[in-house]
Amino acid sequence: LQMVVHRRYKLRRAIVVTSNRIVEDWGKYLGDHTMSTTILDRLMHRSALLAFEGKSYRLKEAASRLTSASAA
Repeated sequence: LQMVVHRRYKLRRAIVVTSNRIVEDWGKYLGDHTMSTTILDRLMHRSALLAFEGKSYRLKEAASRLTSASAA
């Protein structure tokens, strides 16, 4: 992952990353705080960070299906 991000960064190419984990915890999930810092440094240098809040659309749909199935 670090090599891919570094290459894209050097070439000034786009990269899209989605995650349901907060940025502060990436070191724990990737298993290396130093590597996660370099990845995040490159990803966030020229980036637009979008944060979404609210209930999961998938959970809402699943709950709707369960309700429909139990009513039938």
